[in-house]
Amino acid sequence: MTFQTPSGATALSRRLSIQAVLDQVVSREAHRNELQLSYVRMGVLLISLLLDVAVFLFPQVLLGKDHVPPTVLIISLCANLFALGLVVILRQGLSMEALRRWQVIIPIFDNLLLWAFITNIWRVLGATQPLILTNVVAFCSLVAVSGGLRLSRRAALLTSLLALVNFGYAAVLFKLNLALALFAGITVFGTGYLGMRMAVIVRRHVKNESGRLLMAQFLPKTIVEAAFEAPLELLQQSQKRDVTVVVTDLREFTHFAEALEPQTAFDFLNRYQGLLATIVEHHGGWVDKFMGDGMLAVFGAPDPLENHARSALTAASAMVREVTQISPLAMGVGVHSGPVVAGCLGPSGRLEFTVIGDTVNVAARLEALTKTLGHGVLVSAATQQRAGAWPLQSVGVHPIRGRAQELELFTLA
Repeated sequence: MTFQTPSGATALSRRLSIQAVLDQVVSREAHRNELQLSYVRMGVLLISLLLDVAVFLFPQVLLGKDHVPPTVLIISLCANLFALGLVVILRQGLSMEALRRWQVIIPIFDNLLLWAFITNIWRVLGATQPLILTNVVAFCSLVAVSGGLRLSRRAALLTSLLALVNFGYAAVLFKLNLALALFAGITVFGTGYLGMRMAVIVRRHVKNESGRLLMAQFLPKTIVEAAFEAPLELLQQSQKRDVTVVVTDLREFTHFAEALEPQTAFDFLNRYQGLLATIVEHHGGWVDKFMGDGMLAVFGAPDPLENHARSALTAASAMVREVTQISPLAMGVGVHSGPVVAGCLGPSGRLEFTVIGDTVNVAARLEALTKTLGHGVLVSAATQQRAGAWPLQSVGVHPIRGRAQELELFTLA
């Protein structure tokens, strides 16, 4: 019988896939933030357009002027159309590459709007109401800090620099003295720097969420949630559960691996254990640990599982059926049900969440007995009773190493 293994790039592919998951989570959050910014921009510009229309129609009443140039209204209308286009584009979704491009285009657009706003404010109100410059400083600061929501230091830096350029332009137009220009410029720079730091902090938070997603590939979901939300409770509390334990092992793997290159043997085990893990998870179980070519799986802990014995037997049957498709080696499976204690075990520097109890030991002993009894799967009477009407065949009563009491054992019919 022949078997196939993945290419030697398996480990590299896994690392790349994990990195891709992390990048996608960050990109998804950045896209969500950009979409929220687009809604805010659209709302602000729409209000600005209404005000510009009112000023254009009633300049004497609102500003005390005979007329207002129509360029103000035209620029406001164009800005609203462009902002609406951004909303439409962002709502359709963007790839990571496209999002990076828009994180350059959008700050440029925002600062062009800011430049137009500064120019029009200076032309209309600059001579009569110089205090309007405080609004200009506020808008520059808001634009500068908005870059932090893009979760990219490059985008945040670009946004801050463009906002500073716009403030410098306003300082020249309004003929600010050097002291006031420096004071206001430092304010804009400070908010821009806050935006850059915010980008780092939020990105770190998003990566923590990515880490939670990554940990879920190795630990049960409830344990991952407890590790993030209540780590002390996870460390201090253990849980007693009634479970079914499944222990597997490949026959003669050591001798088999002698004829293989180390990477080939690793790839074979990776595919074999990956198949078993998929079957276990599909049937509601959890892989406690891999032990070389062996595996310890638990059904019913840390989360209670109704009919855990039947789920475990269904998984064991699927393992026997599927493994023959990829492995030339026979597999032994031991299945036993009973109480265990689930919790964190080990020194503070090296903790492991696992299950402990005689139930685990018996399952391991049953797997070892498959070698001498000639059955690929051995199931204890405890599991057979919990499983109910399951097609099992008795193979008699047998002594179990380390136990004084003999057990009746069953195999798959």
